[in-house]
Amino acid sequence: MARPVRTARASPPQAAGWRVRRLSREAFAQEAGATLELVDRLVDVGAIQPLPDGEFDSREEVVASTARAILDAGVRLEDVAWALDSGRFGIRSLGAIFSEPTPRTAERYAELASALGDSAELLPSVYAAFGIPEPEPDDHPRVDEAELVIGFVRLWSLVDPGGEAHVRVARLVGDATRRIAEGWLDVWDEVAEPSAITQGAPTIGKGPPLDPTDPDQNPSIGMAALGRRLVSLVHERQVEATLHARIIAAIENVLVAADRIPRTPERPPAIAFVDLAGFTSLTEQHGDEVAAESATRLQELAEVAARRGGGRIVKLLGDGVLMRFDNSETAIRSTLELVVDIGSAGLPPARGGIAAGRVVVRDGDVFGRVVNLAARIAAHVGPGEVGVEEGVVVALPRGTARFDPIGRVPLKGFAEPVALWRASAPERQP
Repeated sequence: MARPVRTARASPPQAAGWRVRRLSREAFAQEAGATLELVDRLVDVGAIQPLPDGEFDSREEVVASTARAILDAGVRLEDVAWALDSGRFGIRSLGAIFSEPTPRTAERYAELASALGDSAELLPSVYAAFGIPEPEPDDHPRVDEAELVIGFVRLWSLVDPGGEAHVRVARLVGDATRRIAEGWLDVWDEVAEPSAITQGAPTIGKGPPLDPTDPDQNPSIGMAALGRRLVSLVHERQVEATLHARIIAAIENVLVAADRIPRTPERPPAIAFVDLAGFTSLTEQHGDEVAAESATRLQELAEVAARRGGGRIVKLLGDGVLMRFDNSETAIRSTLELVVDIGSAGLPPARGGIAAGRVVVRDGDVFGRVVNLAARIAAHVGPGEVGVEEGVVVALPRGTARFDPIGRVPLKGFAEPVALWRASAPERQP
Protein backbone atom coordinates (compact mmCIF):
# COMPACT_ATOMS: atom_id res chain seq x y z
CA MET A 1 0.00 0.00 0.00
CA ALA A 2 1.40 3.36 -1.00
CA ARG A 3 2.32 5.63 1.83
CA PRO A 4 0.41 8.96 1.85
CA VAL A 5 2.48 11.95 0.86
CA ARG A 6 3.39 14.21 3.76
CA THR A 7 2.93 17.87 3.09
CA ALA A 8 4.86 20.85 4.35
CA ARG A 9 1.99 22.09 6.49
CA ALA A 10 3.45 22.80 9.91
CA SER A 11 0.24 22.89 11.92
CA PRO A 12 -3.52 22.48 11.57
CA PRO A 13 -5.21 25.25 9.56
CA GLN A 14 -6.04 28.28 11.66
CA ALA A 15 -8.91 30.72 11.43
CA ALA A 16 -8.24 34.21 10.18
CA GLY A 17 -6.91 36.42 12.94
CA TRP A 18 -6.28 33.52 15.30
CA ARG A 19 -2.89 33.40 16.98
CA VAL A 20 -1.16 30.05 17.48
CA ARG A 21 -0.60 29.18 21.14
CA ARG A 22 2.99 27.96 21.12
CA LEU A 23 4.28 25.42 23.61
CA SER A 24 7.72 24.11 24.34
CA ARG A 25 8.30 20.39 23.91
CA GLU A 26 8.06 19.85 27.66
CA ALA A 27 4.95 22.00 28.11
CA PHE A 28 3.29 20.33 25.13
CA ALA A 29 3.87 16.86 26.60
CA GLN A 30 2.60 17.96 30.00
CA GLU A 31 -0.62 19.48 28.64
CA ALA A 32 -1.27 16.43 26.44
CA GLY A 33 -0.62 14.08 29.35
CA ALA A 34 2.02 12.29 27.23
CA THR A 35 5.63 11.32 27.77
CA LEU A 36 8.43 13.05 25.94
CA GLU A 37 9.28 9.70 24.32
CA LEU A 38 5.76 9.46 22.87
CA VAL A 39 5.88 13.04 21.57
CA ASP A 40 9.23 12.38 19.89
CA ARG A 41 7.99 9.17 18.24
CA LEU A 42 4.86 10.96 16.96
CA VAL A 43 7.11 13.62 15.46
CA ASP A 44 9.32 10.95 13.88
CA VAL A 45 6.38 9.32 12.04
CA GLY A 46 4.84 12.66 11.02
CA ALA A 47 1.73 12.43 13.19
CA ILE A 48 2.80 15.68 14.85
CA GLN A 49 4.81 18.35 13.09
CA PRO A 50 6.61 20.97 15.18
CA LEU A 51 6.48 24.60 14.19
CA PRO A 52 9.49 25.97 12.30
CA ASP A 53 11.09 27.23 15.53
CA GLY A 54 10.79 23.81 17.19
CA GLU A 55 7.85 24.69 19.40
CA PHE A 56 4.44 23.00 19.13
CA ASP A 57 0.97 24.18 18.20
CA SER A 58 -1.29 23.49 21.18
CA ARG A 59 -3.98 22.15 18.84
CA GLU A 60 -1.80 19.10 18.25
CA GLU A 61 -2.33 18.09 21.90
CA VAL A 62 -5.32 15.93 21.00
CA VAL A 63 -3.12 13.87 18.65
CA ALA A 64 -0.73 13.09 21.47
CA SER A 65 -3.52 12.45 23.99
CA THR A 66 -5.21 10.06 21.53
CA ALA A 67 -1.98 8.17 21.03
CA ARG A 68 -1.63 7.96 24.81
CA ALA A 69 -5.16 6.55 25.05
CA ILE A 70 -4.21 3.88 22.48
CA LEU A 71 -1.20 2.94 24.59
CA ASP A 72 -3.34 2.85 27.74
CA ALA A 73 -5.63 0.40 25.93
CA GLY A 74 -2.72 -2.06 25.72
CA VAL A 75 -1.30 -1.37 22.25
CA ARG A 76 2.50 -1.25 22.16
CA LEU A 77 4.25 1.98 21.20
CA GLU A 78 6.23 0.26 18.44
CA ASP A 79 2.97 -1.07 16.95
CA VAL A 80 1.39 2.39 17.04
CA ALA A 81 4.48 3.84 15.35
CA TRP A 82 4.41 1.09 12.70
CA ALA A 83 0.73 1.71 11.87
CA LEU A 84 1.33 5.45 11.58
CA ASP A 85 4.63 5.23 9.73
CA SER A 86 3.34 2.67 7.19
CA GLY A 87 0.33 4.82 6.34
CA ARG A 88 -2.20 2.20 7.45
CA PHE A 89 -3.58 4.46 10.14
CA GLY A 90 -3.63 8.19 10.85
CA ILE A 91 -4.68 10.56 13.61
CA ARG A 92 -3.14 13.85 12.52
CA SER A 93 -6.51 15.27 11.44
CA LEU A 94 -7.56 15.36 15.10
CA GLY A 95 -5.52 18.51 15.56
CA ALA A 96 -7.90 20.30 13.22
CA ILE A 97 -11.14 18.53 14.21
CA PHE A 98 -11.17 19.65 17.85
CA SER A 99 -11.37 23.21 19.08
CA GLU A 100 -8.18 24.89 20.20
CA PRO A 101 -7.45 23.64 23.73
CA THR A 102 -7.25 26.15 26.52
CA PRO A 103 -4.24 26.40 28.83
CA ARG A 104 -3.96 24.40 32.05
CA THR A 105 -4.62 25.95 35.45
CA ALA A 106 -1.71 27.07 37.60
CA GLU A 107 -3.39 25.45 40.60
CA ARG A 108 -3.61 21.73 41.18
CA TYR A 109 -7.04 20.12 40.96
CA ALA A 110 -7.00 19.44 44.72
CA GLU A 111 -6.52 23.16 45.40
CA LEU A 112 -9.36 24.13 43.05
CA ALA A 113 -11.70 21.57 44.60
CA SER A 114 -10.92 22.69 48.15
CA ALA A 115 -12.29 26.14 47.30
CA LEU A 116 -15.76 24.56 47.17
CA GLY A 117 -15.65 23.63 50.85
CA ASP A 118 -18.05 20.84 51.75
CA SER A 119 -19.44 20.81 48.20
CA ALA A 120 -16.13 19.39 46.95
CA GLU A 121 -17.32 15.93 47.96
CA LEU A 122 -19.92 16.17 45.16
CA LEU A 123 -17.30 16.43 42.40
CA PRO A 124 -16.73 12.68 41.86
CA SER A 125 -20.44 11.98 41.34
CA VAL A 126 -20.82 15.05 39.11
CA TYR A 127 -17.89 14.00 36.91
CA ALA A 128 -19.30 10.47 36.73
CA ALA A 129 -22.71 11.83 35.68
CA PHE A 130 -21.10 13.99 33.00
CA GLY A 131 -19.32 10.88 31.74
CA ILE A 132 -15.85 12.41 31.76
CA PRO A 133 -12.89 11.42 33.95
CA GLU A 134 -12.21 13.39 37.09
CA PRO A 135 -8.68 14.84 37.27
CA GLU A 136 -6.21 13.41 39.77
CA PRO A 137 -5.46 15.60 42.82
CA ASP A 138 -2.07 16.72 41.43
CA ASP A 139 -3.34 17.29 37.87
CA HIS A 140 -3.66 20.74 36.35
CA PRO A 141 -7.02 20.63 34.52
CA ARG A 142 -7.92 22.75 31.53
CA VAL A 143 -8.94 26.26 32.51
CA ASP A 144 -12.37 25.99 30.88
CA GLU A 145 -13.06 22.61 32.53
CA ALA A 146 -12.10 23.95 35.95
CA GLU A 147 -14.26 27.05 35.54
CA LEU A 148 -17.31 25.23 34.23
CA VAL A 149 -17.37 22.14 36.45
CA ILE A 150 -16.40 23.96 39.66
CA GLY A 151 -18.84 26.75 38.77
CA PHE A 152 -21.57 24.20 38.07
CA VAL A 153 -21.19 22.68 41.54
CA ARG A 154 -20.95 26.07 43.22
CA LEU A 155 -24.14 27.45 41.61
CA TRP A 156 -26.29 24.36 42.14
CA SER A 157 -25.11 24.19 45.77
CA LEU A 158 -26.84 27.54 46.34
CA VAL A 159 -30.24 25.90 45.82
CA ASP A 160 -29.48 22.30 46.77
CA PRO A 161 -26.70 21.87 49.34
CA GLY A 162 -27.41 18.12 49.43
CA GLY A 163 -26.26 17.61 45.86
CA GLU A 164 -29.11 15.58 44.37
CA ALA A 165 -29.89 18.27 41.80
CA HIS A 166 -26.25 18.42 40.73
CA VAL A 167 -26.17 14.78 39.72
CA ARG A 168 -29.57 14.86 38.02
CA VAL A 169 -28.65 17.82 35.82
CA ALA A 170 -25.13 16.52 35.13
CA ARG A 171 -26.58 13.18 34.03
CA LEU A 172 -28.98 14.97 31.67
CA VAL A 173 -26.11 16.89 30.10
CA GLY A 174 -23.85 13.85 29.93
CA ASP A 175 -26.45 11.51 28.45
CA ALA A 176 -27.70 14.06 25.90
CA THR A 177 -24.26 15.04 24.65
CA ARG A 178 -23.10 11.42 24.55
CA ARG A 179 -26.09 10.49 22.40
CA ILE A 180 -25.42 13.45 20.10
CA ALA A 181 -21.74 12.52 19.74
CA GLU A 182 -22.40 8.82 19.15
CA GLY A 183 -25.34 9.44 16.80
CA TRP A 184 -23.51 12.09 14.78
CA LEU A 185 -20.50 9.83 14.26
CA ASP A 186 -22.67 6.77 13.60
CA VAL A 187 -24.38 8.57 10.73
CA TRP A 188 -21.04 9.90 9.42
CA ASP A 189 -19.54 6.41 9.44
CA GLU A 190 -22.58 5.01 7.66
CA VAL A 191 -22.81 7.66 4.94
CA ALA A 192 -19.21 8.82 4.45
CA GLU A 193 -17.62 5.39 5.02
CA PRO A 194 -14.27 6.73 6.26
CA SER A 195 -11.35 4.36 6.70
CA ALA A 196 -8.31 4.21 8.92
CA ILE A 197 -6.29 5.75 6.09
CA THR A 198 -8.55 8.72 5.28
CA GLN A 199 -8.60 10.02 8.89
CA GLY A 200 -12.33 10.72 8.86
CA ALA A 201 -12.58 11.83 5.23
CA PRO A 202 -15.11 10.02 2.99
CA THR A 203 -13.88 7.10 0.91
CA ILE A 204 -16.62 7.37 -1.69
CA GLY A 205 -14.96 8.01 -5.06
CA LYS A 206 -11.75 9.37 -3.50
CA GLY A 207 -8.48 8.15 -2.12
CA PRO A 208 -6.92 9.30 1.16
CA PRO A 209 -6.44 13.08 1.42
CA LEU A 210 -2.91 14.29 0.84
CA ASP A 211 -3.33 16.62 3.81
CA PRO A 212 -5.93 15.29 6.29
CA THR A 213 -5.75 18.56 8.26
CA ASP A 214 -7.06 20.55 5.28
CA PRO A 215 -10.85 21.09 5.57
CA ASP A 216 -11.15 21.20 1.77
CA GLN A 217 -9.75 17.67 1.56
CA ASN A 218 -11.26 16.33 4.79
CA PRO A 219 -14.87 17.50 5.35
CA SER A 220 -15.03 15.75 8.71
CA ILE A 221 -13.15 18.77 10.10
CA GLY A 222 -15.93 21.14 9.05
CA MET A 223 -18.52 18.68 10.33
CA ALA A 224 -16.94 18.67 13.79
CA ALA A 225 -16.89 22.46 14.00
CA LEU A 226 -20.47 22.62 12.72
CA GLY A 227 -21.59 20.13 15.37
CA ARG A 228 -20.20 22.20 18.24
CA ARG A 229 -21.85 25.38 16.99
CA LEU A 230 -25.12 23.68 16.15
CA VAL A 231 -25.50 22.09 19.59
CA SER A 232 -24.91 25.48 21.21
CA LEU A 233 -27.46 27.18 18.95
CA VAL A 234 -30.17 24.54 19.35
CA HIS A 235 -29.68 24.44 23.12
CA GLU A 236 -30.10 28.20 23.36
CA ARG A 237 -33.24 28.19 21.21
CA GLN A 238 -34.74 25.28 23.18
CA VAL A 239 -34.10 27.09 26.46
CA GLU A 240 -35.70 30.20 24.99
CA ALA A 241 -38.83 28.32 23.87
CA THR A 242 -39.16 26.46 27.18
CA LEU A 243 -38.75 29.64 29.21
CA HIS A 244 -41.35 31.42 27.08
CA ALA A 245 -43.87 28.65 27.69
CA ARG A 246 -43.29 28.71 31.45
CA ILE A 247 -43.36 32.50 31.66
CA ILE A 248 -46.65 32.58 29.76
CA ALA A 249 -48.13 30.00 32.11
CA ALA A 250 -46.92 31.96 35.13
CA ILE A 251 -48.43 35.27 34.00
CA GLU A 252 -51.71 33.55 33.12
CA ASN A 253 -51.86 32.16 36.66
CA VAL A 254 -51.26 35.64 38.07
CA LEU A 255 -54.03 37.15 35.91
CA VAL A 256 -56.46 34.34 36.73
CA ALA A 257 -55.84 34.81 40.45
CA ALA A 258 -56.62 38.53 40.05
CA ASP A 259 -59.83 37.76 38.07
CA ARG A 260 -58.49 39.63 35.07
CA ILE A 261 -58.87 36.66 32.70
CA PRO A 262 -61.16 33.61 32.98
CA ARG A 263 -59.76 30.34 34.23
CA THR A 264 -59.46 27.78 31.47
CA PRO A 265 -61.06 24.41 32.14
CA GLU A 266 -58.51 22.13 33.75
CA ARG A 267 -57.91 18.91 31.86
CA PRO A 268 -55.25 16.43 32.86
CA PRO A 269 -52.25 15.79 30.64
CA ALA A 270 -52.37 12.79 28.35
CA ILE A 271 -49.80 10.17 27.44
CA ALA A 272 -49.82 8.46 24.05
CA PHE A 273 -47.84 5.37 23.17
CA VAL A 274 -47.50 4.29 19.53
CA ASP A 275 -45.59 1.30 18.20
CA LEU A 276 -45.26 -0.67 14.99
CA ALA A 277 -47.21 -3.93 14.88
CA GLY A 278 -45.20 -6.82 13.48
CA PHE A 279 -41.84 -5.15 14.03
CA THR A 280 -40.24 -8.42 15.14
CA SER A 281 -41.42 -10.17 11.97
CA LEU A 282 -40.11 -7.28 9.90
CA THR A 283 -36.68 -7.71 11.45
CA GLU A 284 -36.66 -11.47 10.86
CA GLN A 285 -37.82 -11.20 7.24
CA HIS A 286 -35.87 -8.16 6.04
CA GLY A 287 -32.96 -7.81 8.46
CA ASP A 288 -31.76 -5.34 11.02
CA GLU A 289 -30.99 -2.61 8.47
CA VAL A 290 -34.61 -2.33 7.30
CA ALA A 291 -35.82 -2.47 10.90
CA ALA A 292 -33.46 0.38 11.87
CA GLU A 293 -34.66 2.48 8.93
CA SER A 294 -38.28 1.87 9.95
CA ALA A 295 -37.54 2.95 13.53
CA THR A 296 -35.85 6.12 12.27
CA ARG A 297 -38.80 6.94 10.01
CA LEU A 298 -41.19 6.36 12.93
CA GLN A 299 -39.24 8.88 14.98
CA GLU A 300 -39.41 11.48 12.20
CA LEU A 301 -43.16 11.09 11.77
CA ALA A 302 -43.76 11.14 15.54
CA GLU A 303 -41.79 14.35 15.95
CA VAL A 304 -43.96 16.06 13.34
CA ALA A 305 -47.21 14.75 14.86
CA ALA A 306 -46.24 15.69 18.41
CA ARG A 307 -45.14 19.19 17.43
CA ARG A 308 -48.33 19.67 15.40
CA GLY A 309 -50.38 18.90 18.51
CA GLY A 310 -48.33 20.99 20.89
CA GLY A 311 -46.88 17.89 22.52
CA ARG A 312 -43.43 16.40 22.62
CA ILE A 313 -41.67 13.08 22.42
CA VAL A 314 -40.62 11.81 25.83
CA LYS A 315 -38.62 8.79 24.69
CA LEU A 316 -38.03 6.45 21.79
CA LEU A 317 -38.16 2.71 22.36
CA GLY A 318 -36.93 1.21 19.11
CA ASP A 319 -40.22 0.33 17.44
CA GLY A 320 -42.24 2.56 19.77
CA VAL A 321 -42.55 6.18 20.81
CA LEU A 322 -43.92 7.74 24.02
CA MET A 323 -45.45 11.22 23.69
CA ARG A 324 -46.82 13.70 26.23
CA PHE A 325 -49.62 16.17 25.51
CA ASP A 326 -51.29 18.91 27.53
CA ASN A 327 -54.71 17.30 27.19
CA SER A 328 -56.60 14.38 25.71
CA GLU A 329 -57.97 16.29 22.74
CA THR A 330 -54.57 17.08 21.23
CA ALA A 331 -53.30 13.60 22.13
CA ILE A 332 -56.14 11.90 20.25
CA ARG A 333 -55.95 14.10 17.16
CA SER A 334 -52.17 13.81 16.91
CA THR A 335 -52.10 10.06 17.51
CA LEU A 336 -54.78 9.38 14.92
CA GLU A 337 -52.88 11.48 12.40
CA LEU A 338 -49.63 9.71 13.25
CA VAL A 339 -51.13 6.25 12.71
CA VAL A 340 -52.38 7.36 9.29
CA ASP A 341 -49.01 8.95 8.41
CA ILE A 342 -47.19 5.75 9.35
CA GLY A 343 -49.41 3.72 7.06
CA SER A 344 -48.91 6.18 4.22
CA ALA A 345 -45.13 6.00 4.66
CA GLY A 346 -45.12 2.30 3.87
CA LEU A 347 -44.13 1.24 7.38
CA PRO A 348 -45.69 -1.68 9.24
CA PRO A 349 -49.13 -0.69 10.58
CA ALA A 350 -49.08 1.22 13.85
CA ARG A 351 -51.26 0.98 16.93
CA GLY A 352 -51.70 3.47 19.72
CA GLY A 353 -52.84 3.76 23.30
CA ILE A 354 -53.85 6.94 25.14
CA ALA A 355 -54.40 7.51 28.86
CA ALA A 356 -54.93 10.74 30.80
CA GLY A 357 -54.32 11.72 34.39
CA ARG A 358 -51.62 12.76 36.79
CA VAL A 359 -48.07 12.00 35.69
CA VAL A 360 -44.79 12.47 37.50
CA VAL A 361 -42.37 14.51 35.39
CA ARG A 362 -38.73 14.13 36.35
CA ASP A 363 -35.66 15.13 34.34
CA GLY A 364 -37.58 15.16 31.07
CA ASP A 365 -39.09 11.69 31.61
CA VAL A 366 -42.58 10.73 32.80
CA PHE A 367 -43.62 8.11 35.31
CA GLY A 368 -46.80 6.74 36.83
CA ARG A 369 -49.89 4.65 36.23
CA VAL A 370 -50.95 6.68 33.19
CA VAL A 371 -47.69 5.93 31.36
CA ASN A 372 -48.00 2.19 31.94
CA LEU A 373 -51.67 2.22 31.00
CA ALA A 374 -51.05 3.89 27.63
CA ALA A 375 -48.50 1.21 26.72
CA ARG A 376 -50.83 -1.61 27.80
CA ILE A 377 -53.70 -0.18 25.77
CA ALA A 378 -51.52 0.02 22.66
CA ALA A 379 -50.52 -3.62 23.13
CA HIS A 380 -54.20 -4.64 23.37
CA VAL A 381 -55.60 -3.00 20.23
CA GLY A 382 -55.02 -4.23 16.70
CA PRO A 383 -52.89 -2.83 13.88
CA GLY A 384 -54.14 0.53 12.63
CA GLU A 385 -56.21 1.11 15.79
CA VAL A 386 -55.99 3.67 18.59
CA GLY A 387 -57.41 2.71 21.98
CA VAL A 388 -58.26 5.11 24.79
CA GLU A 389 -59.33 4.60 28.37
CA GLU A 390 -62.82 5.68 29.37
CA GLY A 391 -61.61 8.70 31.32
CA VAL A 392 -60.05 10.18 28.19
CA VAL A 393 -63.36 10.64 26.38
CA VAL A 394 -64.92 12.71 29.15
CA ALA A 395 -65.49 16.41 28.39
CA LEU A 396 -63.87 16.35 24.98
CA PRO A 397 -64.82 19.07 22.48
CA ARG A 398 -67.41 18.04 19.95
CA GLY A 399 -65.92 16.48 16.85
CA THR A 400 -62.62 15.44 18.41
CA ALA A 401 -63.04 11.84 17.30
CA ARG A 402 -65.52 9.02 16.99
CA PHE A 403 -65.50 6.43 19.79
CA ASP A 404 -66.65 2.82 19.65
CA PRO A 405 -66.78 0.77 22.86
CA ILE A 406 -64.35 -2.09 23.25
CA GLY A 407 -65.56 -3.06 26.71
CA ARG A 408 -63.90 -3.72 30.03
CA VAL A 409 -60.73 -5.70 29.42
CA PRO A 410 -58.04 -7.08 31.76
CA LEU A 411 -54.64 -5.51 31.24
CA LYS A 412 -51.36 -6.82 32.58
CA GLY A 413 -50.30 -5.01 35.75
CA PHE A 414 -53.77 -3.64 36.57
CA ALA A 415 -55.89 -5.25 39.28
CA GLU A 416 -59.26 -4.39 37.74
CA PRO A 417 -60.43 -4.54 34.11
CA VAL A 418 -60.18 -1.21 32.30
CA ALA A 419 -63.00 0.22 30.16
CA LEU A 420 -61.60 0.94 26.69
CA TRP A 421 -62.87 2.71 23.60
CA ARG A 422 -61.61 2.62 20.04
CA ALA A 423 -60.97 6.11 18.63
CA SER A 424 -61.20 6.97 14.95
CA ALA A 425 -61.33 10.12 12.87
CA PRO A 426 -64.69 11.94 13.18
CA GLU A 427 -67.16 11.66 10.32
CA ARG A 428 -67.18 14.73 8.13
CA GLN A 429 -70.31 16.78 8.41
CA PRO A 430 -72.09 17.68 5.12
